[in-house]
Amino acid sequence: MTVDFIVATPHDALEFNDVYRNTTGSAGYLACNNIYNRVVLNEWYEINPFPDLATHWECLDGARRWRFHLNKAARWQDGVPLTAHDVAYTHTHAQQMGYTGAMFLQDVVHIEEVNRHTVDYHLSRPNSGFLVMLGNFIFSHILPAHLYEGTDWATNPHNLKPVGSGPFRLVDWTPGEHVIMEAVADHWGPQPEIDRLILKIQPDRDECVRMVARGEAHIVPQDTLTLDRLHLVPEDSEADIMTRQGPGMALLDFNHRQGRWQDERARRAIVHAVDRSEIEKISDPGVSQAWDHYLLGSSEWAFNEDAKAPGHDRALAEQLLDEAGLRRDAQGSRGVIRLYYMDMFFGHKPLAEIVARQLEAVGFAVTFAGLSSPDWNSTVRKGGEFDLIIVGGSMAPDPEITATKYSSDGMNNMAGHANPDVDAAYKAAREALTLPERGAHYRRLQEVWARDTEWVPLFWYGMYYPRSKNFFGWADQIGFSIPWWHWGRMREIEQRS
Repeated sequence: MTVDFIVATPHDALEFNDVYRNTTGSAGYLACNNIYNRVVLNEWYEINPFPDLATHWECLDGARRWRFHLNKAARWQDGVPLTAHDVAYTHTHAQQMGYTGAMFLQDVVHIEEVNRHTVDYHLSRPNSGFLVMLGNFIFSHILPAHLYEGTDWATNPHNLKPVGSGPFRLVDWTPGEHVIMEAVADHWGPQPEIDRLILKIQPDRDECVRMVARGEAHIVPQDTLTLDRLHLVPEDSEADIMTRQGPGMALLDFNHRQGRWQDERARRAIVHAVDRSEIEKISDPGVSQAWDHYLLGSSEWAFNEDAKAPGHDRALAEQLLDEAGLRRDAQGSRGVIRLYYMDMFFGHKPLAEIVARQLEAVGFAVTFAGLSSPDWNSTVRKGGEFDLIIVGGSMAPDPEITATKYSSDGMNNMAGHANPDVDAAYKAAREALTLPERGAHYRRLQEVWARDTEWVPLFWYGMYYPRSKNFFGWADQIGFSIPWWHWGRMREIEQRS
């Protein structure tokens, strides 16, 4: 009997090449986690890397060079052997073209094919956090050089008909309906115990959750089941709900390229305008909470409990805005604020509503909207056409992954951060070779963020996953040795009659 594993997701695919152009949370993003491999794997709740294409690796020259020994059995799904050239070509070309896959390779100056199955990443400076950069995100997956080299990635047909090295191959994508993948027979790595992986496109998030509760699907992506939807999964349903504190926070960031936010008094005024007692009302004790620190408390080795944002003080916020020259006009307005969030992160909508009300209370006219992933890329990431943004994302298992957003040379520095003390803290943490040493520099980083009001912490979010009682192999069940969205280790534990 064919064993299907079904994912109900509200977001359709656009393509299947996230190393070229990422569409976070889309069906294509979920599929890529299962069609392709990375060099190594990291997951949110485990700082140590696990093998993927590399069986083992070496930190050389004081973390200036990283050597990876590739699995000699690795094959592309068309039968061609996977070699060091595929790895070197994928990441070198992504860097040269400025594609998404380069986001976590900014220290790399050269990728050397030592031999057919060994590759060296030469860095411009020591980076002891390089492994987590390489293994934590789907952007770093490896493409088949024999199908991409010499082509324009933007128009390569394999973006829509991918040939990966992972445990599943794409067999059908019907836009608006489903993405169907089947297990690769005699896969070179761990062989899937499910026959088909099916992503069913259902734009209604409530219905996605109900599908799992009824047993018509087995999991939904992050931010589909939210606190206000828990009632959709009754105790006698086909699913359990896995809940835990999340790996990141939602925060409010400034467009630092704008003159008004270059005045620290204006930024600090926004912090004082935020009342977290309202945010606390949408929290779930033990799972999520309003948060005023600059790193998660779960990252104990790097957490600075003394670095936190100041509390709500509307009168002080008004005073600071006046001092910064953002005075009310004759109509009582201090100006317009365009506030955006990415709409796939459903939990950011109530935060946007709360923040908008609180900023209106100190005199701003606020418009806010959720943007699709493509619109976010064009409006926020590339266009810089915003005043404030609510953003989320992982800060675990290693703060190094935040550098792409908050260091001045970060490829994903969409808010225009340019703080030399922040850069210095990141640099010192990269150069340190032990976790205690690195943690000390990250505590300094949080101190600088808080001192200079680089951004505003809002909410340590929680994770809710309704998942089938009939399958085993979720990331938390196997020591976080795979990403949450990799389902190649799933197996059915109860046969239906």
